[in-house]
Amino acid sequence: METIIKIDVRTMKADIKKMVEEQKFYKDQRKTVKRKGEYKISPSEAAWKHRSNRDQLRLMYAAYGIARGKSLEYVESNHKGDVHPLEEYRDIINDRIDRYKIQVPVETVE
Repeated sequence: METIIKIDVRTMKADIKKMVEEQKFYKDQRKTVKRKGEYKISPSEAAWKHRSNRDQLRLMYAAYGIARGKSLEYVESNHKGDVHPLEEYRDIINDRIDRYKIQVPVETVE
């Protein structure tokens, strides 16, 4: 029995959804006016985590798009020019994709 390497896009998508929920939480916590009771974290810390999480989400969306066979221009189509801005993060995006690689057993037909 042979094995092939695949990218587990379901797990990647679940992790993206979890990060999006964190993003919503940080966005609410960074408001200067109390909305839903007491703050869980300070507004300045929430603003910092929101910014960091936004950058990580951008790279995760790019990794997800590449794992599904899309190009960087397709993933972020709002950039015009010769070199796409995500090209400088290509190593980080490839590392993210490598985290989700799994080996799947395949039966060979003889």
